[in-house]
This record gives sequence, structure tokens and C-alpha cells, in this order.
Amino acid sequence: MTEQDAAFERCVDFLVRMMNKYGKEFLEEVEKKTDIKEKKKSA
Repeated sequence: MTEQDAAFERCVDFLVRMMNKYGKEFLEEVEKKTDIKEKKKSA
């Protein structure tokens, strides 16, 4: 495994951990902001 491959694996592992930890909260926040924008456009 090259140094770049190892660094990529660490990056992917980190992203997976963050998605597992914060993914649901992040998606809920995005949905709230999207709903607010849609309501402003239709008003």
C-alpha cells in the first residue's frame, strides 16, 4: 500500500465515522433550511 493509499484510507475512515456520528443531525438541519427557503419562495 502506498503512502497516498494509506492517507486516503484514513480520510475515508474519518468521513465514515463523522457521517455515522453526525449524519442524521446534518440531514435534519438541511431539511429545515430547505423547508424555510421553500416557504419564503411561495409566500
